[in-house]
Amino acid sequence: MSTVTDGQIVIIHYTLKNDQGDTLDSSVGSDPLPYLHGGGNIVPGLEGALTGKSVGDAVDVVVVP
Repeated sequence: MSTVTDGQIVIIHYTLKNDQGDTLDSSVGSDPLPYLHGGGNIVPGLEGALTGKSVGDAVDVVVVP
């Protein structure tokens, strides 16, 4: 199974929450978000957390502002 590395197109579903747990944005129920991994197109902390993950992995990431 392939893992996420730089130069790959990655497609993710996401849910963005604030510190209180309120949902601010989500792709659930709509199209997932495609991006070029390693291209700096998403928040760096999220991109780093996805490096090395495989299809179907679920990841919880806390990104500091």
